[in-house]
Amino acid sequence: MLLVGCKKNTESSDNYFVAKIAGFDLNCSTCILSFPDDSLRIKKLLGESPNNYYQTVNLERANYVIGQKIKVKVRKAEDNELKGCITLYPSYNYENIFVSGYNNYQDFLLNDTIDLAYRDCLNNFENQTSICFDSVLTDSRCPENVICIWAGEAIARFSLKNNQNNTTYFDLHVGTIDTLINDYKFSFVNLLPYPNTEIPTELEDYKAKIIIKRN
Repeated sequence: MLLVGCKKNTESSDNYFVAKIAGFDLNCSTCILSFPDDSLRIKKLLGESPNNYYQTVNLERANYVIGQKIKVKVRKAEDNELKGCITLYPSYNYENIFVSGYNNYQDFLLNDTIDLAYRDCLNNFENQTSICFDSVLTDSRCPENVICIWAGEAIARFSLKNNQNNTTYFDLHVGTIDTLINDYKFSFVNLLPYPNTEIPTELEDYKAKIIIKRN
């Protein structure tokens, strides 16, 4: 839920920024945003904030998931817009901002191969659906610089959130084709990078290539 108030004499951007849901305030149940693609412009507009995270005063967590991307217009929050749960019992020391405009951010299409980074989410506004890459459960694939008898396997966990805010968690093996999850079919095309004995892979390095179809 977006609670929009009257705009004060506070500098605001007329442009939309792509923001990422970085977390939630523990006391107020509002969203914490990051702006990975516009960090310099955001610093100039809103000032510096620890870890480049910004505390929203009017973006409720119930409608979002961590990693989800949205398009927002933002400005510094006025004193009279701050909730008591923020000023009296702050969870974090982030700059407080007011979301003065909002648009959904659609960054994947159905029936096409999409790249999904570890712990990231992509959204399809038309179908009010978001898909998140939550974790890598196992990656025992034969390293690309080694000759193996057994090819091994890789399994990743994903989550699907629909327009009723219901979240379904599911696991897929690399190579899985048209696995039916709710009203969608998922094909897990590949998990990159491929293991290499000389190059360690961190969880943050992983990207999943998947295809999503409507059943």
